[in-house]
Amino acid sequence: MAEDLKTLRSELQGLQKKYMDIEEVNKTLNERLLELYSLYQISLALSVTLDLNDILKSIKTLFRKTFKVDQYSIMLLDDSTEIMHIESSFGLGKKVQNRKYHYGINIFGKSMAMEDLIYIPDMSQEAEYEFFPNGKTRQSGSFLTIPLIPTDGIPIGVLNLYRKEVRSFSNRDIRLLSKIAEQIAKVIDKTLLFKQTKEMSVTDELTGIYNRRYFNQRFEREVVRAKRYKRPLTLMMIDIDFFKNYNDLNGHILGDEVLKRVANLLEGNIRKADLLARFGGEEFVLLLPELDKEQAFVVAEKLRKAIQDAVFPEELNQPNRKLTISIGMATLLEDTYTSTELLDFADKALYKAKQMGRNRVIGYYAGLNGGNIYPLNSMAMVSNMN
Repeated sequence: MAEDLKTLRSELQGLQKKYMDIEEVNKTLNERLLELYSLYQISLALSVTLDLNDILKSIKTLFRKTFKVDQYSIMLLDDSTEIMHIESSFGLGKKVQNRKYHYGINIFGKSMAMEDLIYIPDMSQEAEYEFFPNGKTRQSGSFLTIPLIPTDGIPIGVLNLYRKEVRSFSNRDIRLLSKIAEQIAKVIDKTLLFKQTKEMSVTDELTGIYNRRYFNQRFEREVVRAKRYKRPLTLMMIDIDFFKNYNDLNGHILGDEVLKRVANLLEGNIRKADLLARFGGEEFVLLLPELDKEQAFVVAEKLRKAIQDAVFPEELNQPNRKLTISIGMATLLEDTYTSTELLDFADKALYKAKQMGRNRVIGYYAGLNGGNIYPLNSMAMVSNMN
C-alpha cells in the first residue's frame, strides 16, 4: 500500500512537471504568436502607406488593443537640435505631449545615448528620473523605455510604456517589446527616409522652398485649371537686385544666408494656396491662383516692401545702399492663354523693372503683337521709387 502511494506521488509529480513544461511551452508559443502578430501588423502598415502619421497611428492602435499598458508614447529625435518630441501617444496629458526632451538627459535621452533599454520596476523607489504624466519623481507604477535603433545602428527615438502596477513588465514582456521596438525602428526609419527623399525631390536644398522641377509640374496643372474654369492666374518673376555685386563683395556664405532670408520673407507674406519656388540663382517664381493683375499687384507691393524694410548684413555696400527685389508679372486670360507666354511675359516685365531702376513692380499688358510693358499705374511707379 505504501509502495503504491509512493508510486502515485511520483507519477503525480511527473504529471505536475509535465503540466509546468506544457504551460511553459504554451507561454512561449503565445509569446511567439503575439510577436508574429505584432510584427505582421507593423509590416502591414508599411505595405499600405509610407506616410509617417499613418504608420504611427497603426502602431498606436496595436499597443492600445494588444498590450495592456496605461500610457504609451513614441518620441523621435530632431537631428539638427538633439531634441525629442512626442509624435504618437495615448494616456498622456496635453502639457506632457507638448514638452521637449533633450538627448542624453532624463530617462528618455539617456536610453538613447546608452542605446539600451531602461526598466524601472517600481517608480516610487526611483529618484533619478522624471516620469510621465505630471513631472513627478515619486509616482507609482513601472516604466519601460526602449531606444528605437534601425539597421544602421543610429537611434532615432524611444518607445515608452507605463503600467500602474509595480513590477508589471516581466522578462518575457521586455524581450517581446524589445523585438517589436526593433521592427518599429526599421519601419519608421524607412518612412523618414522616404519623406526626406520626397522632400528633396521637390524642394530647394538651400532655401527649403519648392524647386524648379516641382514648379514646372504644378505650373502646367494650374494653367489647365485656370483655363478650364476661366479663373485668373498671375505669375510673378522675382529677382534680388544686384545680387552678383553682393556675392562678390561679401562672399557666398553671406549670399546664401540672404537667399534663405529672402525666401523666408516671401513665403511669410503669401497665402497657402500660392506657390513659391526658387527658379534659379537669385530668381524666384510665384504663382497666384484666382488673382487678377490688380489683386496680384497688391501682393507684389507687399513682398517688395517686406524685403526693402528688412535689414540684411552688409547691405550698405549695395549700389542703392539697400538690398531690394524687382518683380515682373503677367496674368493668364488677361495677357495670354498659354503657359509659355505667361512665363515669358512675366520675365520681360521683370527685365523692364530692372531697366527702370529696380526695386519696383512692373505688370505686363500684351496685345496681339506682343504689346507694351508698363506699370499698372503711375502711383505704383512713384511708390516703388521710394
